[in-house]
Amino acid sequence: MAAGLVVGLFQSSGIALDAYHRLCTEGVSPSRLAYHVLREIGPPPEVLQPELQALQIDPMVLGDARHTFARFIHNGETAVFVEAADDAEAAFAADILKLYTPVAVEIMPPPRPAGTATAAAAAQVPRS
Repeated sequence: MAAGLVVGLFQSSGIALDAYHRLCTEGVSPSRLAYHVLREIGPPPEVLQPELQALQIDPMVLGDARHTFARFIHNGETAVFVEAADDAEAAFAADILKLYTPVAVEIMPPPRPAGTATAAAAAQVPRS
C-alpha cells in the first residue's frame, strides 16, 4: 500500500534542516525529500520598538540589538516533506522526524486520481 507523504512541521528552519540531513544520512533519497520555510522571520513587532531603541543606545550591548536579536523574536516555521512508497517507509521517516521534536508529524495518504470513487462510495450507488 502506498503511504503517500510524511510531513513534519518544525519551529525553526535550522532544526528542520537537521532532520532533513538526518533523513539523507539514513538513506532516504534527496529526490524524495523537500524542505520549505512556511513563515519567514519577520521584523520585530511594534511593541518591541522602544525596547530595541533603548538597547541600541546602551553601551553595554555589543553591536546593534535590532539586527542581533531580531531573528529570535519570530520563528521561521519550516516543513520537511518525505515521499514514502509504503507504510514502513512512512513510519521510518516519521520516527526520524520525531527525533527532532517537531510541532507535528502527519502521514498523509496519497491523493486519489480525479474521477475515481472510493469503494464505500461505489457501494452506495444504486444499480438498476
